[in-house]
Amino acid sequence: MRDFWSRHRILLCVELLGILVCWAFCFRPEEPVFSVDGEAISRKMEADGSCDYYRSEEFALSPGVYRLEVRGGDHEGIWYPTVSTEESSFQALRCNGASVFAHQRETKIEVYVVDPVDKAFVACNYIGETGQAIEAVTLIRTGIGWRMLTFILLLAATGVNLLVWMRQALTEGRMRREQEIVVWVLGFCVLLAYLPYTTDYFSTGADGAFHLLRIEGLKETLLGGRQFPVRIQEYWLYGHGYAVSSFYGDLFLLFPVMLRVIGFNLMDAYKLFMLAVLVGTALTSYYSFYKCTGDRYGALLGSVLYQLAPYHIYNFYNRSAVGEYLGMMFLPLVLCGFCQIYMGDSRQAGYLRAKLPLIAGISGILQSHILTCEMTVAGLLVAAAVLWRKTFQKEILKELFKAALLCILINAWFWVPLLKMLSVDKYALGDIVSQDIRHMGTRLAGILQMYPYMGGGQTGMYNGEPIQAGAAFWAVLLCCLALRLCRPRRGRDNPYDRVMGVGAALSLAALFLSTRYFPWDMAADIPGIGILATAIQFPTRLLAVSTLFFAFTASFFVPWLRAEGKAWTSPPGDAVRAGCVIAVSMIAVWSAAFHVNDISYNMRPIRLYTAQNMGSASVVNGEYLLAGEQGEASPAPISEVAGMGFHDPAADPGLVWTEYVKEGLEVRLFVENRTEEELYVELPLTGYRGYDMETAPGTALPYITEERGAHGDLRIAVPAGYSGRIHVSYKGFAVFRAAEAVSLLTLLLWAGLALRRRFGGRKETVHG
Repeated sequence: MRDFWSRHRILLCVELLGILVCWAFCFRPEEPVFSVDGEAISRKMEADGSCDYYRSEEFALSPGVYRLEVRGGDHEGIWYPTVSTEESSFQALRCNGASVFAHQRETKIEVYVVDPVDKAFVACNYIGETGQAIEAVTLIRTGIGWRMLTFILLLAATGVNLLVWMRQALTEGRMRREQEIVVWVLGFCVLLAYLPYTTDYFSTGADGAFHLLRIEGLKETLLGGRQFPVRIQEYWLYGHGYAVSSFYGDLFLLFPVMLRVIGFNLMDAYKLFMLAVLVGTALTSYYSFYKCTGDRYGALLGSVLYQLAPYHIYNFYNRSAVGEYLGMMFLPLVLCGFCQIYMGDSRQAGYLRAKLPLIAGISGILQSHILTCEMTVAGLLVAAAVLWRKTFQKEILKELFKAALLCILINAWFWVPLLKMLSVDKYALGDIVSQDIRHMGTRLAGILQMYPYMGGGQTGMYNGEPIQAGAAFWAVLLCCLALRLCRPRRGRDNPYDRVMGVGAALSLAALFLSTRYFPWDMAADIPGIGILATAIQFPTRLLAVSTLFFAFTASFFVPWLRAEGKAWTSPPGDAVRAGCVIAVSMIAVWSAAFHVNDISYNMRPIRLYTAQNMGSASVVNGEYLLAGEQGEASPAPISEVAGMGFHDPAADPGLVWTEYVKEGLEVRLFVENRTEEELYVELPLTGYRGYDMETAPGTALPYITEERGAHGDLRIAVPAGYSGRIHVSYKGFAVFRAAEAVSLLTLLLWAGLALRRRFGGRKETVHG
C-alpha cells in the first residue's frame, strides 16, 4: 500500500480533492423554488374531461435534484401532482408524479433535472368533489445531486485505482497472466449479463414491483428511526404496515437502501444493486469452483457457465426474483464448503477453515430467500445421509456440527422472530403453500429448448420462457461423452471421471425434478414431506440447483482434459482439448448474447424516477397478510387490500377522539368514551401481534383486542367513561431482543477468537 501511494500520490490527491469539493457542496441549504397554497390552486382549477386540472406559471430549473412537497387537506378525492415541461429536450426533467389520496397528510415527490429547463411547471389532476383542495405545494432544491456526484466520484476513483494497481502488479510479477485473464473474462460476463440494464429504463418483471416496494419500505422505516432491525415496514398498505421484513430477509437490500438515502432514484438504485449481485455471483462462483478444482481455467469456465445460464438470467429479468438470484449467488459457497469438509484432509491446519464457505453460503441464502434455503438444507441432509460413512467420521461430524451451530446462532436474529410471528398468527401464505404444484413444472420441450428467448409463458416451445438447461449444458455433456467413448484403452481411468459423473448425474436429477413429470402431487400427500414439497411453489426453482451442479461439473472439464493422458495433451490432442473448451465457452457466450438481446428488444420499458408513483399495495399474492382472526378463515386477504386506503381512526358512536398524530407505526390520540359501555376504535395499522400501548393511569384502561377491525386493522377497546391519551407503537416481543443479542454475541466471540489465533502467535490447534 505504501508503495502504491508513493508511486501514484498525485492521482490519489486529485481524486481526494474532487471528492472533498463535491462533499462540501452536499451541505448547502435547501432553497424553495416554487410554492402555491390550496386556495390559489382552487381558483385556477379547470375542467379537463373526467377530472379537474391545475397548471402553475412557468419557471426555470437548473440541473439538480428537487423535492415536491404536497401537504394534503380534507379532500375526499385523489390528487395527482407532478412537475413537467413542454420543452423538447429528451428526459431533461425526470418526474413521474404520484397520487395523493384522501386523508394522506403529506407526500414528497422526487424530481431530477439533468439539463437546464427554462419552462417547467407544476401540474395537478384532481378526481373527486369539486371545491376541495390540498393545503399547499412547494418545490424545493436539495443538495442530493451533490451527494450522488460524490458517490459516483468515489466509485470511479476506486475503479481507476484498482486498474492502476492491477497494471502495477502485472509489471512487477505479483499477478500472473492467467489471473489477469480471469479478471477480464469475469468482467466481460458480468457486463454481458447486465446488457439489458445499460439503458435509461428497466423492467419490473413478474415480482419487481414487490421487491422495489421492499427497498422503499425499508428505507422509509429505517429513516423513521423507530425500528432496527425492521420487522414491519411502515410504508406499505397506505401506511398500515406490512410484516414483509419478518418473513423475507432484508440484509442485502441495505445496499440499494443506502443508494436511495444518498439520493439515487429507485430505478437506478435497483439497477446498481443488480450489477453488484452479478459481480458478487462472479466472485463467489469462481472462488468456490477454484477451491474445489485447484484449476484457474476450470474454475473460470464453471463460473462463466453459471453466470450466463439461461435460468440465472431469467431470474433477473423475466421474474425480477431478487430472493432467488441472491440465493444463487451463495449456492456455490455451500457446495464449496460441503466438498471441502468431506474431501479435505483433516490433518491440515487449513481444514478448520473448510466450514467457512458453508456457513457464509447458508447464512446468505437464509437472509435472501427462505424457499431456496429449504431446498439447500434438504439437499445437504440427503447428501449427508447418502455419505453416511464419511458423515460419521469424527472430524467431519465435528465440523458439520460447528457449522450448523454457528449458522443457527449467527442468524437467530432473523429466524427466531420469523418462527415467533408464525406461531402467534395465521397468514395467507398457508393457503398459498397448500396449492398443487406439479402443473407448475416445465415440459420436456422447454428443457430441450436451445434458444433462450425472453418468452411469456411455460408452454413448451411457443412463447416459452427460458426455463431450460441451455445449449452449453448439453454441449459439455455431449463433449465429455464423446471424448470418453473415444478414449484410448490404456488400462487406467481418468481420476476426474467419478466427480464429473456424480456432478452430471445430480444436475440431470435436479433437472428432472423441475419438470411436471415428477409426481410432486403424490409427494405432497406424504406426511411430513408434503409441506416441504409444496413449500417450493414452483418445481422450476430446482433449475437453480441443476445449474449449480452443471457449472460444478464443467469446472472439472479442463483438469479432466488435462488428465486424459498423452493422447489428448500432445498434438493433435492439444487442439482437441483447446477446441472443446473454446467451443463450450463460445456456445455459452452466444446463448447469453442471444438471450439478453431478445430481452433488450422485448421487455416493456419502464422509467421510474418517483418511488411514490408505485403506490404501496404491491403485495403480489399477499402471503404475509393476516388470513383470519383467532384461527378462523376470513375472506381472501388479497381482496381486503382493494378496500384499504389512508384513513383516520374509526370509532364507535359515543367514542370521541382528538389530537390524532400518526408517525409510521406509532399512533397518539386522546379518546373519551361518553357512554356506560365498552366501545372500540380502529386504528390505521395492520393488526399484527406485537403492538404495545401506553395509557393514562387508572383502574379500567384501554387494551388491544384479539379481534381485528375492518381490513385487519388494529382494534382498541376503551372502557366506559375512560378519558385520556393513548400511545400505540410496535415493539415486537422480548424474544426478538434475546435473539438479536445471541447473534451479536456469537459474532463478537467468533471474531475475537479468530483475531486471537491470527495475532496471538499461536498455531491453529483448536478447532474453531
